[in-house]
Amino acid sequence: MNEKNKITFEKFTEKHTAEATKLALAELETGKKHYPDLPDGDFTESITGTLHWLCSQPFGKAAIEKGRLIGYLLFAGPWDGFFGDVKGVFSPLGGSAFSYDYENRGRLASMLFASVAEDFVKQGIYSCALSRYAHDEEIAKSFILNGFGIRCSDYVRKIPEINLNYSSYNVTFEELSADKFNEVKYLQRGLHRHLAGSPVFFPSENFDKWFENWIKRETMRIFAAESEGKIIGFISVGDDAENFITGYDTMKNICGAFFNENYRGKGIAQGLLSFIENTLKAEEITHLGVDCETLNPTALNFWGKYFTPYTYSFARRIDERIGD
Repeated sequence: MNEKNKITFEKFTEKHTAEATKLALAELETGKKHYPDLPDGDFTESITGTLHWLCSQPFGKAAIEKGRLIGYLLFAGPWDGFFGDVKGVFSPLGGSAFSYDYENRGRLASMLFASVAEDFVKQGIYSCALSRYAHDEEIAKSFILNGFGIRCSDYVRKIPEINLNYSSYNVTFEELSADKFNEVKYLQRGLHRHLAGSPVFFPSENFDKWFENWIKRETMRIFAAESEGKIIGFISVGDDAENFITGYDTMKNICGAFFNENYRGKGIAQGLLSFIENTLKAEEITHLGVDCETLNPTALNFWGKYFTPYTYSFARRIDERIGD
């Protein structure tokens, strides 16, 4: 009997969640060994909650060998306009796991994807993305060979790992009150223009409407650098971001940053980062994260100096002509 015939694939349901949580926790614990900056908390409840939610979604498969769960791959969605003009699905961190006891985890990931993808393509879904731990090269290679490319990454660091001196800069730093959020509008517009250009090519929406919604986010805080009475750069911070780790009680997450081009290369961005770090440390925040688009070389270069990547998000667009 060949390898494929030893494994059966079935719809992932609530009955699989207990074993799936164990597989996901095993991957997390391995991740902590590679990334000592990750919060050392108990994420069992968060992972279990993610799995319960994904059980309610239409696309997910469990791989069974000799009566035991050896892997799973679950997707949420679909959503319209997901990385293009087609419907798409997403598997968050914890939405997949592959047993370390299985000899060929990469092959297992490939077979699970083939099983799940067959289902969502039958329903006219041609775009998919998933988040995985960055250190897991065997699984990363499997998805890359299945046509995926890396699109973004989650970064983390402890506070304070690097204490940058900002006192000598000819700028001032402050946390903006909500009534001053509008003062970063021209910078946020500059960020949108940057992301719409090469090589990122993010599509633009109605900026004014987007900005009005952005400044109303409940937990968002904006920190700014000011020179000669004008705000020249900002970094925004929120409570959580893209995965269950970012929701850790003493972790905050950077959700946007941009600096006037005339003030770059002077250490001002590093200074504002240090100001934020010291502000959060006084509030007993222990970790700071950032979601970085790997498509954006400017962001990748800056955040990579101070933070450690611990996830990669992979994306694939399936040729919709297959449905014709």
